[in-house]
Amino acid sequence: MVIVEYIDETFEGPSILPKDPYDRALARFWVKFLEDQVAAVGKSNFLKGEEQEKAKKEACEMLKILENELKDKKYFVGDKFGFADIAANVLAIWLGVFEEASGVPLVTSENYPNLYAWRNEYCNQNKEYLPSRDELLAHFQALFPAKAK
Repeated sequence: MVIVEYIDETFEGPSILPKDPYDRALARFWVKFLEDQVAAVGKSNFLKGEEQEKAKKEACEMLKILENELKDKKYFVGDKFGFADIAANVLAIWLGVFEEASGVPLVTSENYPNLYAWRNEYCNQNKEYLPSRDELLAHFQALFPAKAK
């Protein structure tokens, strides 16, 4: 994310960070939060047994916080896609692929409707820039052979 911020500051075009200092700090807060907490999401898909259950609990605590943050808005900070949303990309395309490949669903429209809607919007809005979901899924299904079709 340091490199993303450098690119944002170095090259011309619309900024991914808000102009307002409070909103800029808020965006950086969510980036740091995600960097510190998102490992539990991966662990909840890749670990087994008791370790997986512990990771799922940690991941769900983090997801509840993000769900609450998105309850009244479309993006993490401000009224447009930005820095924090880019940092949360692991929850957009990657988490959905991990969930399907491993058979361990975390984010559904029932349990995290705001985060689920944000994830769908993220993938739809950025599909031309994201890796092929089908190719990612095929790759990760090889890691979870019992679930692979």
